Amino acid sequence: MQEPPARSLEKPTNIADERSVSFDFHGFHVLVRGERPLPVSDITTDFSLFVSPPADRPDLEIVFRDDASRPSLPRLQAAQHTPRNVVYRDGERSFLDYGGRALSVISDGGRRCEIHSDDRHLAHEAAFLTVLSHVGGHFDRSGRTRVHALGLEVGGRAVLLMLPSSGGKTTMALRMLKTEGVRLLSEDSPLMRRDGSIEPFPIRIGVRPGTTIPQVPASMKLDIERMEFGPKTLIDMRAFESRLSEPVPIGAILIGKRFTAGDSRMVRLPRRAAIRPLISDAVVGLGLYQGVEFVLQSSAMELLGKGGLALSRLRTALAVARRAEVHRFEMGPGVEQTGDALVSFLRDFAARGSKN
Repeated sequence: MQEPPARSLEKPTNIADERSVSFDFHGFHVLVRGERPLPVSDITTDFSLFVSPPADRPDLEIVFRDDASRPSLPRLQAAQHTPRNVVYRDGERSFLDYGGRALSVISDGGRRCEIHSDDRHLAHEAAFLTVLSHVGGHFDRSGRTRVHALGLEVGGRAVLLMLPSSGGKTTMALRMLKTEGVRLLSEDSPLMRRDGSIEPFPIRIGVRPGTTIPQVPASMKLDIERMEFGPKTLIDMRAFESRLSEPVPIGAILIGKRFTAGDSRMVRLPRRAAIRPLISDAVVGLGLYQGVEFVLQSSAMELLGKGGLALSRLRTALAVARRAEVHRFEMGPGVEQTGDALVSFLRDFAARGSKN
């Protein structure tokens, strides 16, 4: 497969220098602005491939403000506690207190979020999670179901590698991005459609600090500190723009399982074997940030019950499973050999597809 020409990796000046940026996520428009350009540049690293001209009225507006502008709150009882914050509600406004280091004020029916903080990393993370929460809701409403998986394209078909959080999806994604004929749909959360197609959702890739990524310039990297999971280096997806896939039909689902010894290999399974992992990683959405603290009064199960959301996700998952061949990817301890096993499978899979 011939590779398209590489594109420039320099950040456009209208992204790096201005104090506002707009995004279009398949018809969901987000405006982010701030009193300083740095927070805007940080959030642009997350979603650079979705930058778009501003909409007349965005579906979500996020405003970065410094801590001195934080509003004084009346005496409110906590409505919910999460690992990241404490949620308070006052009529139509919600307040998310991040341990006193940041405060998000949600208003206008959830369409506006003001983030008050002098902590660059915390403000960035709060904004990133807010965008993911709202965009995830839009995807559900528009018939797209996120699945917690590495999404690859080879030979015009999608391959989903399902692994738990910290299971090695990023390592595999970076290896596959160096493999001829393989393209990326999403490192973490491709989009499934009821017609069996898989759509790309290429957002930033996070790696351990110090990870060597050849041919990615410093301008495409951003070091961050996270609330729960420690530091990461983010890679702007424009660094890999020439290796990204368009929407393609599903071809295979690989269910990754770790083993303490032995070589990595693929074991063919019946299609029904994919149903349980898809329920976990797409219908329930384990491993995917869904922003339940923004939208729920009680629990995640309430979210799934509202509007038939769980049923809609399940129908999409079953439609994808019916069209895919399914394999258990038995992953031994050798990282290189495991990568070789996946490359071998993908090449064989592409060759088989070209003969049909």
